[in-house]
Amino acid sequence: MKNRMNKYREELKENNLKVTPKREAIIGFFLRNNRYATPEIVWNKLKKSFPHLGLPTVYRNMEQLGKIGILTRVDGTENRFYYGLCRAREPKRHHYHIICQKCRRVNEVENPYFESVRKDVERKTGFRITGHKLQLMGLCRNCR
Repeated sequence: MKNRMNKYREELKENNLKVTPKREAIIGFFLRNNRYATPEIVWNKLKKSFPHLGLPTVYRNMEQLGKIGILTRVDGTENRFYYGLCRAREPKRHHYHIICQKCRRVNEVENPYFESVRKDVERKTGFRITGHKLQLMGLCRNCR
């Protein structure tokens, strides 16, 4: 875990964000728990160690960590956002997330075929696609 935390510290510095105890605690939560969670879940867990930690601070930090690629944000089934450390082999390359509607487990799905779909859509519509978001919902093997 220490080596992975060092990697995330370097990513913070590369993106001109300070390495703070609160940011380290948020990242540490995800390293220890290996799951996706809402800012409220993270806040409830961390406020024991940081009595003056506010929920808006957790939201703001998780959003910043998402913008630089440390955390990935997915839409939950009940209109809530969940964040987690992406486990894709190449997190910087485009991939998708599949979310269990029962246990909320999130898995990464890599699909190399989207590039051909993107080119086909651009050719047919004249649009220049600058981004997209696709999440798949269902029931995982354990919840079926």
